[in-house]
Amino acid sequence: MISGNDRPTISVGMPVYNGERYVESALRSVLDQTFGDFELIVCDNASTDRTREIVRDLAAGDRRVRYSCNERNLGAAGNYNHAFALARGPYFRWMNADDLIEPDLHALCYRALEEHPGTVLAYGRTRLIDSDGRVIGDYDDNLHLRDSRPSARFRAFFEQVGLTNVIYGLMRRDVLGRTSLMGNGRMPAADTRMMAELILLGKFLELEPVLFYRRMHVDASSWDRADTERQSTFWGNTENRFIAPHWRMYGGYIRRALAYPMLPAERLRVIRHIFHLMYWGRGKLASDLFGLMRPRPGAST
Repeated sequence: MISGNDRPTISVGMPVYNGERYVESALRSVLDQTFGDFELIVCDNASTDRTREIVRDLAAGDRRVRYSCNERNLGAAGNYNHAFALARGPYFRWMNADDLIEPDLHALCYRALEEHPGTVLAYGRTRLIDSDGRVIGDYDDNLHLRDSRPSARFRAFFEQVGLTNVIYGLMRRDVLGRTSLMGNGRMPAADTRMMAELILLGKFLELEPVLFYRRMHVDASSWDRADTERQSTFWGNTENRFIAPHWRMYGGYIRRALAYPMLPAERLRVIRHIFHLMYWGRGKLASDLFGLMRPRPGAST
């Protein structure tokens, strides 16, 4: 049983698979935070390189580090969700094993969430770096979504979302737990879907300073989002193709819109916008249907 005094304020979930090249610098980036009341949960997705040794060496010298190793690779979705399930703090953030953060990220984002009760996610600006840590340039996440109406935030989110850097800010764990998190590995861009659900539950707040350094390299999951085979393997650890992913995604949005608390007029506006998104995404929806009619490899005919 965890006592109240042992409960950290912030939980950081770091999913990792074969991350020996960058994981130590990512870990130290978290451990160097000026706000020290946190736990760092490293979820090793059955790595076959030196990830285990690197993490355990650091954990031996810092009780804030918790190491969990999966018996088998769960896929990224399962591993991200596992990190969340192990979290104990009222605030939560994910941390990629190849990215870096500024020492003040926890302190500034925590203060912002404490000062703004209706805000569910606080994040700083993003700077992109390459495989060797050289600066590529700044990236405008443009998700400072402060409207009090869920429908307006939902609409603005889809107009502005690009890279999903903001999930590496700080979120309220109880609110995040009401979303479908990273799902079951059966659709791409699970992080974008999760944020779309989260914005229905509260506001996003962007802080002025650069706090997050996103590493862009060929082994990163975001390197080629158009490669569905690669995305399927990444999210679900399977070579099977996604099954009607866009129908699943839009259906999930409708279910959340019906379940989350909001005024009836707002609910109607949200659902109307979902159907608008489906209209503009009708080509992908049609492709899903054609995909269902194609025989799977190895299936009898």
